Amino acid sequence: MAKRRQKKRTHAQITPEQERGIPKSMVIRVGQTSLANHSLNQLVKDFRQIMQPHTAIKLKERKSNKLKDFVVMCGPLGVTHLFMFTQSEKTGNVSLKIARTPQGPTITFQVLDYSLGRDIKKFLKRPKSLKNDDMSNPPLLVLNGFSTAKKSGENSWDVNVEKIVVSMFQNIFPPLNPARTSLNSIKRVFMINKDRETGEISMRHYFIDIREVEISRNLKRLYRAKGNLSKTVPNLHRKEDISSLILDHDVGAYTSESEVENDAIIRVVDNQDVKASHSNHSQKRVVEKTDDEEHGKEAEDGDAEMEEPKSPELSQPTPRKKAIKLTELGPRLTLKLIKIEEGICSGKVLHHEFVQKSSEEIRALEKRHAVKMRLKEERKKEQEGNIAKKKAVKDAKKQRKLERRKARAVEEGEGESNNDVMNDDESSSSEDERFSDIPEDLDSDLFSELE
Repeated sequence: MAKRRQKKRTHAQITPEQERGIPKSMVIRVGQTSLANHSLNQLVKDFRQIMQPHTAIKLKERKSNKLKDFVVMCGPLGVTHLFMFTQSEKTGNVSLKIARTPQGPTITFQVLDYSLGRDIKKFLKRPKSLKNDDMSNPPLLVLNGFSTAKKSGENSWDVNVEKIVVSMFQNIFPPLNPARTSLNSIKRVFMINKDRETGEISMRHYFIDIREVEISRNLKRLYRAKGNLSKTVPNLHRKEDISSLILDHDVGAYTSESEVENDAIIRVVDNQDVKASHSNHSQKRVVEKTDDEEHGKEAEDGDAEMEEPKSPELSQPTPRKKAIKLTELGPRLTLKLIKIEEGICSGKVLHHEFVQKSSEEIRALEKRHAVKMRLKEERKKEQEGNIAKKKAVKDAKKQRKLERRKARAVEEGEGESNNDVMNDDESSSSEDERFSDIPEDLDSDLFSELE
């Protein structure tokens, strides 16, 4: 299969340093009950659509996978955030845990209710289906109702909890640079709203649609057909003049497909290159001189003078009114904060919504935790010592084995040399026994007649 071509000449390439700064995420299910829940599986898929493009969209979990397996793979893959959906076996409550790898913290939310993306599309008159281009950039994060400043009568610890939650939400997407970010690249909005009275957090996912306001319905169709050839152009068989198409006299001046609220109308200046056309009068003209003037000005270099052209004034682009319309994509989630842990689903509990500890109980828990950590360190050192002893015994055994092999090889080499000497002696003795009956003066008897 042919490899897909990547545009490198006109598209900016991401450097390795910039890629390290981009937060990546994994949306997973943990627990046997969550894997068996079909609606929860669909919720995980919809939530992965929100976190695109820097997420594992085709991640497949197995029943044998544990949380430790995903945490171990976060380092090599560069994953910075884990979104874990779990369901309790006893109560059936669904929870969402957001963890920052590799050190934590972990924020646990209870999912009070949720709606899938397909359920939201059923209630919309004109639902929006996303394309690959719409998912090429992360959504715009909007936080509403969160307050990190301390107010009168508010506990400082509650403010710290609010800061932890806000920091967690702000870091799940790459930071936005207004100077370099193009407005056309922002296609989606991820809104997180907190109700100050109930403390519930609602999540919504919208698609941004920009529409023209000051043009008629027919011109809108022409404008849309310019970029998309599949769009139909207006029907002209009932029109007598082009002005009726532009001004839309027979229907009503400047009608629109849907009424737009005044708050959603903004003024946008299109940054397009405007070509300044030079008129014929601004070109260089030759001023003819009379003969008398020519004789009077012999010292001048030329017989004609050139007028300098006036710098044309560039036309300023006029702002146009456009309306912003948000179409909900889904899913919807309503969350409630339960607790904040120091590590990844483990460690010291920094905040709990339902359990309140006194200062004495907190000190006792800290002492117990310190004793537990001390015992853990001692066991770890003891295990390391045992491992070192076993390794030393194993190395000594291996060394003795190698020495025995060398000694055996030396003994075998000496035995082979002795066997060679004995074999030579035996061969010489056997030859003597074989030729013992032959007389010693055999040669003289044979060659005596020749002489």
